[in-house]
Amino acid sequence: MSRYRWCVRPTDKAKAERLAQELNLSQTTASLLVARGYTEPEDAYRFLNPSLRDLADPSLLPDIEPAVRRLAQAVERKEPVLVYGDYDADGVTSTALWLTTLRKLGVPAEPYVPHREREGYDLHPNAIEAAQGIGARLVLTCDCGVRAHDAVNALNAAGLEVVITDHHEPGDRLPNALAVVNPKRADSQYPFRELSGVGVSFRVAEALLRERNLPRNGFYETMLELVAIGTVADVMPIVGENRVLVRYGLEQLHQTKREGLKSLKQVAQIRRKPTPRDVGYAIGPRLNAAGRLEDARLALQLLLEEDAQKAMRIAETLDRHNRERQKYQEDAVREAIAQVESEGQTRHRALVVYSTNWHHGIVGLVAGKLMNRYYRPVAAVTIEPEVGIARGSMRSIPELNLTQLLAVMKPICTKCGGHAAAGGFAVPLEQFDALRQTIVEFANQRLTDADLIPTLEIDQTLEAHAVTMRLIQELNLMEPFGNGNERPLFLCRGVEVVGSRTNRDGRHLFLKVRSEGSIVHDAVLWDGGDYPIEPGAILDLVFDPEEDTYTGYGAVRWVIKDFEEVS
Repeated sequence: MSRYRWCVRPTDKAKAERLAQELNLSQTTASLLVARGYTEPEDAYRFLNPSLRDLADPSLLPDIEPAVRRLAQAVERKEPVLVYGDYDADGVTSTALWLTTLRKLGVPAEPYVPHREREGYDLHPNAIEAAQGIGARLVLTCDCGVRAHDAVNALNAAGLEVVITDHHEPGDRLPNALAVVNPKRADSQYPFRELSGVGVSFRVAEALLRERNLPRNGFYETMLELVAIGTVADVMPIVGENRVLVRYGLEQLHQTKREGLKSLKQVAQIRRKPTPRDVGYAIGPRLNAAGRLEDARLALQLLLEEDAQKAMRIAETLDRHNRERQKYQEDAVREAIAQVESEGQTRHRALVVYSTNWHHGIVGLVAGKLMNRYYRPVAAVTIEPEVGIARGSMRSIPELNLTQLLAVMKPICTKCGGHAAAGGFAVPLEQFDALRQTIVEFANQRLTDADLIPTLEIDQTLEAHAVTMRLIQELNLMEPFGNGNERPLFLCRGVEVVGSRTNRDGRHLFLKVRSEGSIVHDAVLWDGGDYPIEPGAILDLVFDPEEDTYTGYGAVRWVIKDFEEVS
């Protein structure tokens, strides 16, 4: 029983044959690369062998010259700089990168990380007092600021200069800052638009070192791990330059010299070389937990801490915050699911759930969980009757671009913004019902029932005998996997089940499968213990091949993602 709409990527056989020949790859891997857009041997080789030499010249970034010139001036004068970051993992790693870099250059830089509850996202006029308090004339933003027109004007009026480094979509006009460095600017000549906030900070800091004629090897060796964490935690696509930065950054994270990251890996029980999954599900959530429930400065302190014992205490505190966040989230998700079911909301093509019990820092996570469960756009809202405000976060499926919905919501809201997949808003309580109706009606009009069935992108159809250890070794060259570079999925039709069992608690399903002319393969369907698949069944299987090292000798195993029984 398929849970998805299957979509097999088209490929070009002739181009795949050329790729296989020139790069000494199997036809299967070559076809996969062509299907993913790597049609030329040179492009495919660069993808399989990422190098820091592949990064574009940072001088192509818009406003890089005035930004570097002003930062170099601060270095020469040893003048204080206020580094203004965001409270999520991307913002915190950006802030840590700038503080470390500027302080090593002799600049007495100090951080300002806004409080999620009191100040919210983006550059805030509170930066004025903070900058004046340390005697700074320059405020450097990272991972924020590209839409902060009023705040920048307020800072300018107070005699402060502002250099913005950001990666969010700019508006129709740019803030009146000294420099706005953002690869998404319409006039940007930089060839890669999808850098994270910390990725932009990394390239600007690199340009600053180049301008000062300083060696950059030590900079790479200490900063790439921060770039990898921020890039993966912010769910940026791991393609192009991000693939290079994450690949090298994960290697550095494996042997990090930062006491904070050593401690964080220890409490997260990461003992092997970290993967994007480790960052996305273990490191990132612990760094984000500080900003969600308490104060993100704790996460920043961890990244900068040089004392091993203090670092471990902070890491343990973040781990405790993360467990608290998980409990809040689980309770909220249960309440939200009960609300959806009791109100019959699934008759609509969007869901709006709300409560006075939910912490604002977790509503985005609640929306994401419900979006995955019901596969439709979701708004999760915390009701604050004491101030007469409803504040929400939204998550959407690819079939509905949130920017269009947010534009319709804007006249009703006091705050409203976001991008195609996620957004946030605040609305007076008396307007909440109208907003809820707007969201539901918009989705009902623009989505079809077919849109509410998720698509499973399959890289290619292949025969069972092609699933070999050589194929797995070639697929490993495509790591790191993650958003935009997902693990390859294959479709094998007409597979016979020759053995079937569950594990002791009945949760997982383990199969023995074969097709005509092939050996018997092991397969597993995680959380599939309830599916009654018996020996003799004929299945079409969508799976991800992996090396099963549990037995010690390294066999091929199929990890089943979806299946359909052939009648």
